Amino acid sequence: MNIKLTQQLPKTHTQKILKKEAKSKDAACLVVLVDDKKNLFAESALADYSARIEQLMEVSHFSGKACETVADLALAGDKKTTKQNPVQLLLVGVGNTDKLNHTALQKIAKTIYSNTQKRVASITVALGDDLEENHFGQFALNLLAASYRFDKYKSEQTIPVLTDVYLLADAALQPALDFAQAVFAGQSLTRDVANEPGNICFPAYMAEQAQALAKTYPDLLKVTVLGEDEMSVLGMNCFLAVARGSSKEGKLVLLEYRGKSNFSAKAGATDTYTAGNSSAKVTGGLKALADKLPTKLPSKKSDKNTDSSHDDAPIVLVGKGVTFDSGGISIKPGAAMDEMKFDMGGSASVLGTIKALCEARLPINVVGALACAENMPSGEATRPGDIVKAMNGKSVEILNTDAEGRLVLADTLCYVQRYQPKAIIDVATLTGACVVALGHVRSAVFSNDEDVLFELENASYSSGDLIWHMPLDDDYQAQLDSPIADMQNIGGKGAGAVTAACFLSRFIEEGQPWAHLDIAGTAWNSGKDKAATGRPVPLFMQYLKNSANNA
Repeated sequence: MNIKLTQQLPKTHTQKILKKEAKSKDAACLVVLVDDKKNLFAESALADYSARIEQLMEVSHFSGKACETVADLALAGDKKTTKQNPVQLLLVGVGNTDKLNHTALQKIAKTIYSNTQKRVASITVALGDDLEENHFGQFALNLLAASYRFDKYKSEQTIPVLTDVYLLADAALQPALDFAQAVFAGQSLTRDVANEPGNICFPAYMAEQAQALAKTYPDLLKVTVLGEDEMSVLGMNCFLAVARGSSKEGKLVLLEYRGKSNFSAKAGATDTYTAGNSSAKVTGGLKALADKLPTKLPSKKSDKNTDSSHDDAPIVLVGKGVTFDSGGISIKPGAAMDEMKFDMGGSASVLGTIKALCEARLPINVVGALACAENMPSGEATRPGDIVKAMNGKSVEILNTDAEGRLVLADTLCYVQRYQPKAIIDVATLTGACVVALGHVRSAVFSNDEDVLFELENASYSSGDLIWHMPLDDDYQAQLDSPIADMQNIGGKGAGAVTAACFLSRFIEEGQPWAHLDIAGTAWNSGKDKAATGRPVPLFMQYLKNSANNA
């Protein structure tokens, strides 16, 4: 669907538009937004239609409540009147404008699309200057998002009649519209890969999607893929403990978006991360990895702060990419297990964010890391009670193989700190406890850094992709204590989302700004209309846009 700004109302025709011609390429509709006090958006621009609008509101008893609609299909009146006003008219209520938030705008956008997509080729939505820039961007994005469909596996596909949307608004809003289109491109990719079934979308598929992006944007993007042999050399045994039960090889996919500078990813010393490997294996493996390893993490906090504050230091986004989560040996109940194809929603959102960055061409350096594995039960699968050593040398007692997302993230977090990033944000469909706490409205955010938290919260309110700050008190850490290892991978029944974040925090070096997003309740919708939402791509893009503007 095409979307553009316009300063003109839709053109009129010289003949009556009959019902049987409603799907004609010439069919157009003017969408008028009306608040609960019957005030019109862009009222001055609609002077030629005012009498018709007033008459329609009067005869239909239109009140302007949110998402109320009434349509005039330009069939009434005598021949002369119809010639003057042949364009279809749709009135849509917006309710109380003081309560016009992201949720309201989303519902209004869906209402407009659902009422027009089957019967007209183009619509013009009269906005005028009644929406400020943030709300305009949210409305445009939600109107585009309403057009998204994933029906590639259906033998019969319905093609919408609606192809063109014009927003009657100030030309100064063009940058906001361009940004919304870039976000939509990334959000659509996120939804596409997350909606794919597990027999199509597995770790190698995710790597292929990243490599396809690199071919599309060769001037901006470099992609590197690490397989299980390379991860074994690096001592990423937590990651491998998850992948080992599946016949599909685990992959760590690194996407380096170079929007500001051509930052390097050179090999560094890795002796602290290869304990337990033979020296010959380490030497040979490191030689093979020479062009894949980012710069070594500085040993001193003062050095790190100096390097990380450099303008070219990237922001790193890490996504959990468990392409199907059976629970492993700690197998899940059968009910709704099909929805565990969405357990790679974190990596899907990182992939989509990189796509959106390439479309928007933001002047910022970003690394996306997709920690992709399939969690399956087999004779090779990790058992509850097994102990493995992470990349940073810490031992983990795996008490529940269904707490696997934190394991792939732990090693990936260790790895990406070699980029000396300004900030690391990991995103994961991590815990059912988060759904219990926050439902499906807000994603949970945990952070060790007030500045990162503040910036994410600002981006949340600007984008409408909402988050909620959760605690990360040291007192919760005791729930992860193990009698025979450095830690265990679950913390008991209480505060499950918090202890999962506490587990991840143990793999963050002191002084490294970091945040964790748990999107278990917001990455997809359940039930008969199950589908990925594409969150938190809008949040990430607003955060990165703000970071680029403030650099």
